[in-house]
Amino acid sequence: MTAQNINDIMFQLFMADLRMEDGKKILDILRFKGVFPPAGREEDMGLINFLENFWDWDKSPYIKERLLQEHGIHRRYVYRCNCAIRRYWLPWFGREIGLKDISRQQIQDFILSFIDNPSLRSASGRNDVIKTGTIALRWAYARGLIVQDITQGLSLFGCKPAETVILTRQVARDLFSRPWKHKKAMLANKVAMLTGLRSGEIQALRKCDIGRDCIYVRHSWNKIDGLKLPKNGGQRKVFVPFADFLNELRELTPGEEDFLFHHRSLRQPMDTKCWLRELRQELLALGMDQEFVRGIRFHSWRHYYTTYMRSCGQLEPHLLQRLTGHKSAAMMQHYGNHSLTEEADLMKAAASKVFGEMMETMR
Repeated sequence: MTAQNINDIMFQLFMADLRMEDGKKILDILRFKGVFPPAGREEDMGLINFLENFWDWDKSPYIKERLLQEHGIHRRYVYRCNCAIRRYWLPWFGREIGLKDISRQQIQDFILSFIDNPSLRSASGRNDVIKTGTIALRWAYARGLIVQDITQGLSLFGCKPAETVILTRQVARDLFSRPWKHKKAMLANKVAMLTGLRSGEIQALRKCDIGRDCIYVRHSWNKIDGLKLPKNGGQRKVFVPFADFLNELRELTPGEEDFLFHHRSLRQPMDTKCWLRELRQELLALGMDQEFVRGIRFHSWRHYYTTYMRSCGQLEPHLLQRLTGHKSAAMMQHYGNHSLTEEADLMKAAASKVFGEMMETMR
């Protein structure tokens, strides 16, 4: 574009009858192109003000960029990052230090401060807090707001994944062969066992998602975003060849768009904490060791499903990945989202082999 072209644009802009929303769009374009606000103002911006704006859903250019991508970004994640800035970064750095003045050593000192911080004991939790700042600083460097990438060479905490505790098949059989005090919690746990769905995916289930021999996983749910696409952005279906159980799920709610696991409102899912609380109580009622029960998470069902479905020996890895939603981009491109008839039969057969006998004993 020549200087004359730019002058013509300036003249047209000057002569145009602009509305308030037009002005906002123009400012958004200037921010996206990195020419507004003026460089001097960015250099004078404080570190904390920059981080707070970076994790502001309505103001952040970074969030606007992420929303253009396939999997985007969710409000709950942004909210948690904003909370981390206010709870950890602000008390340590204060509001006086400028964005351009922050050094790698100051960030490393902040990281080391978590060694004696009792509020965050897990390595993954500490690293999550640290990354709320380093992601923003790396973006600032890429956009020319700071002259050096001070996130390079930082030492984070080593994360050894916690060992996931899963139940034996006999314990699972005993667990669902007795009445629970909370029926919906029992059914939510049973769905998790039979499908490997994540808790948010179970929260999002509506009557219209229950098929003749499968469950359609179309959404996930959280309090901040509401209904959203499942993790990894892909919809899928999980075969559940147990008609009586699927009919029991349909009877939980009258309307096709109503949530199965609603609380007071048919359009509002219940809190997942109830499902874990009731699961642990029922395990204790079975006489399970308290320390073992404390290690059980609702997500343990996802590991249970994957472990036993894999061990049944009837599914190729890509079919199991399709059921669980553990899809890499390459795997999605290679296999697609459609299910061939013979593959569907294999999935049903595997589910029947793993859970069929158990379901018979629970009638």
